[in-house]
Amino acid sequence: MILSIRKTILLLIIVSFGFFGVKPIFTHAAISNAVQVELNKAYNGKLQQGKNEDDFYKFSLPSDGNVTLSVKQRDGVTWEAKILNSKGEVFQSFQTDDSELIEGNASAEVGLPKGTYYIEISSYDYSSYDERYEFKVGFASSNNYEKEFNNSLATANIMNVNQTYKGNLSDSEDVDVYKITVPNDGNITLSMKQQPGVRWHAAIQTSSGKVIEDLTTDDSELIDGYETRQVGLPKGLYYITVEYYSYGVDEPYEIKAGFEKSDNYEKEFNNSLTTANSMKLNQSYKGTLNNDDDKDVYKVDIPSDGNVTVSLKQKAGFKWQVSILNSKSQEFDSFVTDDSELVEGYETMQVGLPKGSYYIAVERYSYATDEPYEIKTSFSSSNNYEKEFNNSLTTANSISLSQLYKGTINSYGDTDVYKVVVPNDGNVTLAMKQQEGASWQAKIQNSGGYVYKELVTNNDELVSGNASVQTWLKKGTYFVVITDYYGNAEHKPYQFITSMKSSALKSSQIKVTNNKGKDDVIAVSGIVKGDIVRVYNENSKGTILASKTSTGTSVTLTAKQIGQKAGKVYVTVMRPGMGESDRVAASFSGEQSNSLQSSQVKVTNNKGKDDVIAVSGITKGDMIKVYSLSSKGTVLASKTSTGTSLTLTTKQVGQKAGQVYVSITRSGMTESARTTVSFAGEQSNALQSSQVKVINNKGKADSVTVSKIAKGDVIKVYNASSKGTLLASKQSEGSSTVLSIKQLGSKAGKVYVTITNPGMSESIRTAVSYSAER
Repeated sequence: MILSIRKTILLLIIVSFGFFGVKPIFTHAAISNAVQVELNKAYNGKLQQGKNEDDFYKFSLPSDGNVTLSVKQRDGVTWEAKILNSKGEVFQSFQTDDSELIEGNASAEVGLPKGTYYIEISSYDYSSYDERYEFKVGFASSNNYEKEFNNSLATANIMNVNQTYKGNLSDSEDVDVYKITVPNDGNITLSMKQQPGVRWHAAIQTSSGKVIEDLTTDDSELIDGYETRQVGLPKGLYYITVEYYSYGVDEPYEIKAGFEKSDNYEKEFNNSLTTANSMKLNQSYKGTLNNDDDKDVYKVDIPSDGNVTVSLKQKAGFKWQVSILNSKSQEFDSFVTDDSELVEGYETMQVGLPKGSYYIAVERYSYATDEPYEIKTSFSSSNNYEKEFNNSLTTANSISLSQLYKGTINSYGDTDVYKVVVPNDGNVTLAMKQQEGASWQAKIQNSGGYVYKELVTNNDELVSGNASVQTWLKKGTYFVVITDYYGNAEHKPYQFITSMKSSALKSSQIKVTNNKGKDDVIAVSGIVKGDIVRVYNENSKGTILASKTSTGTSVTLTAKQIGQKAGKVYVTVMRPGMGESDRVAASFSGEQSNSLQSSQVKVTNNKGKDDVIAVSGITKGDMIKVYSLSSKGTVLASKTSTGTSLTLTTKQVGQKAGQVYVSITRSGMTESARTTVSFAGEQSNALQSSQVKVINNKGKADSVTVSKIAKGDVIKVYNASSKGTLLASKQSEGSSTVLSIKQLGSKAGKVYVTITNPGMSESIRTAVSYSAER
């Protein structure tokens, strides 16, 4: 009966396990005869004191991935579970919790490569004997899990950049090591997910174990997100280590090595001149100081003399110090960024340097460790920048007259010295731009230290313009010495110019031709090769009409238009190495006036009184001249218009028909070409009635005989004293002429006869009586 009850209980247990999907299994107490279990399935067993005290199982992984061993927890019972390899080496182990209200599973994770592994379940204390346990081997196939054992560089797991990996530290001495290949120069961002109550330490290092950058996660109660560090690295092989810091055992972690290809990231190790990173001009670079003593050094090549500007982006709460050095580590200039709460933009410094190689050093000043920075070195090629070191007469920068130069006082006590050659005796002017909050002192001196003149710039709030001094110097070499006067001009760029005016031209050296319809010409003589001649339209300011460098003792310049009307241009000369001279006025005539149209002119050739020339379509101030010939000749009349038309008179343009030649000179312009205007001759003298004999014939043509005339005279016979009908017309071939008329009329009457002398107009009509026909 008892046997029957035991069989029934055993049957119920088996049915119960089958119903809940948990397989009972007969175990073995040695790894060599461990029982095979399948992945992702639940199993159970029982430990017996003195017999089979440890149960072993084995499982096979079809691929690399993550294994999760879970054991169900029970009140008052504690089991210990381990994951091992065939040598019995433990990958991961844990104990279940026996608390009164405990529930759920105790578990541990470990990444493992493809292969066969073992589970050992053992008693933690006497409470676990004869108590049935339940466990399950979970598996997720992935290459992105840490695979034990990877606690050395030699056994490091391969990690791909820009992928997230998961892992566990088995104990406080465990170290997980990953190997990454950086495919190109660029920036690595090491990121580790943070978790309340847990702290891990991660580092990126070289194959020799030298740490390049590291981080420790935050374990604050409300912590979220990732702890990150950035570091620029050259192409190559590196290692990432994950270690226990506090409470980090058996807690899954996530880690990632992000990568961005770029030549514009600082590449460790670059903390000395010999290991300096190359920096290209006019490009931004990013970097990070890995510890309080770290220094990042960059090497920059300046292709020619010029000005270097170093800029570093400012951030609230962080201060970096930046220096520019030569190969001997001598500092040209330096600055410290602002860390104030609302700061933005860049801190910059400028320094003039000759062609060559230089070094930029970035260091921590305060609170700048592990904070990414951004730096840029810009360059402007020019000979007109101060070039350090130039703090003595022997190292003085050479400068030219009449050119603007820029520089910076780099530190307290810095002096900038410039050498200038004065080509001939004369007044030399030193001018320096004034700036709010900065006072510079500038001196002109000789090599013996004798100061001819000095100035101090104004630093008032609203100051503008230049401070300047002038002194007369003999031909020779002199020095300009610039210092910080009040101690407020350090690191502030200054500008100055040393000038000497060229001697002004004489007006007799300039000839201006104001052409009509083509470019105007300005000819300048009595100069030397290399002189620059400029022509302006105003006595000051204005526009440059023409500019040219002489290749000899004279130069010819052309301008599209200096002006239609008479006026002046203003001409300067600038001799080599000197400033522009004062402007000299050169007068020029206006362009030639446009000619009159013949239709604008009417000539009346009066008889016995002055002849009249009337001109229309003109303007007030126009000068009209009437000539006897098309060139040269005599001026018959001349008058200035007071309105839009004008009437001129002359004693005699000529008795006979002819031509006069009329010009116009508009205000501010020269005289036009002469316009030809024809006029009729004066009226011929009338015939005397005695000179005319009329015969009124009957039955044949009547005749009119005119005598005492000249060859070429034209005789006309009319039937009325005005208007009427022309009865006959004939040109005389001698001293008399006979005109024939078909019929004057049968009765007595009158005819009216005119004469037109050659080149003259027709005379008035002379009345001549005739008798009736007979």
